[in-house]
Amino acid sequence: MITSFFPGRVRLRAPIFKESDLVEKARSILQRCDAVNHIENNLLTGSVLIEYSPSKVPMQKLTSMQDFFTALAKEAQHFDGTNRQKILSMLDELEGIF
Repeated sequence: MITSFFPGRVRLRAPIFKESDLVEKARSILQRCDAVNHIENNLLTGSVLIEYSPSKVPMQKLTSMQDFFTALAKEAQHFDGTNRQKILSMLDELEGIF
């Protein structure tokens, strides 16, 4: 769930962000994008802050992946451990795209 957003900064909060291994995998993928400047995670609260350069965001690429990101967001929001493998598979797919 997006709890705060303005161009250049977005804060997300979900149970999945309390899982350090999943967060680190997602972080390693996102940091490959030139637009991402900084990622901060709070395992206790389950939140992630992403700071980025709005002018560098590849909107055409992201727009074409809207269905994928919607499905990933749904899995992340309802994370309970039983869907860990599904999320890891989705992150592997994302890694192949970026």
